[in-house]
Amino acid sequence: MYRLGILGSDNSHAEIFSKLVNVAGDNGAQPLFPDMKVTCIFGLDEVRTSQVAEDGKIPFIAKTPEEMIGRVDAVMAVFRHGDLHLPHVLPFIKAGIPTWVDKPFAIANEDARIMLKEAASRGTLLTGGSTCRHTHDILALKNAYRNGSRAGNIHAAVMNFPAEVENEYGGIYFYGAHLAEMAMEVFGYDAKSVVATVTNGMVAAIVKYDKLQLVLNFLPDCKSYHAILYGDQSTVFREIDITNCYIRGFERFAEMLRSGKAPLQPEELFGPVELLNAVRESCETGCEVFLKGY
Repeated sequence: MYRLGILGSDNSHAEIFSKLVNVAGDNGAQPLFPDMKVTCIFGLDEVRTSQVAEDGKIPFIAKTPEEMIGRVDAVMAVFRHGDLHLPHVLPFIKAGIPTWVDKPFAIANEDARIMLKEAASRGTLLTGGSTCRHTHDILALKNAYRNGSRAGNIHAAVMNFPAEVENEYGGIYFYGAHLAEMAMEVFGYDAKSVVATVTNGMVAAIVKYDKLQLVLNFLPDCKSYHAILYGDQSTVFREIDITNCYIRGFERFAEMLRSGKAPLQPEELFGPVELLNAVRESCETGCEVFLKGY
């Protein structure tokens, strides 16, 4: 049995993941993850943390993150604000405890680098980010772009997803991480530059690759998500359904624990962080921002 700890209670993901593991097998149903159990939680808000623990049937509330060490086999950091991830997960990475860092993986590029380099030096399993990148539609789009489709050679594409320029959780990083990660999962982590503008709270970013121009629309109030791939033979239009994203994402985490192999490479965790920072910088300066990569 893998004992899991959750860091952060403010996000709905704390409830979703704990219920997925601890509650999904109630009422005689077959447990989705019978070899997993969320046993500990730490949160910054005592009332909220107690509520998540009750709803998710988590037996132990830690007073400090370090109090979990020795009680868990892995942790999931799910704070809404990406700046909270590094300080809370670093003790676990240093202790060699497998770690999931939810979206946004980080806000600062340097925070992402520190986590990734520390994990590499300690041999600690590290993964996370947006569960949306693991959905069926994203994998289908990835296959259409990388392995060919009826559209022929694809040289331009458009994707959209909700995101706010300003909010209490770091701004565009909070929800924009979903779009950045889905886009890079489909089109690759080797983007070259970004040119972005903001109008009435809506951000349009042109992401340039060697052989592709991708437009990302961060739209605060959009209720449906789509991708359009423009080829020299025809056009691929696909709605993106994220309904089962939590299960598909957690499956990757569970498989990491069972196999001892991280499902994502460092550049796949770092790339979307750098991309969002380039989007913000371009919006602020009006200039094209070049990506350096991990």
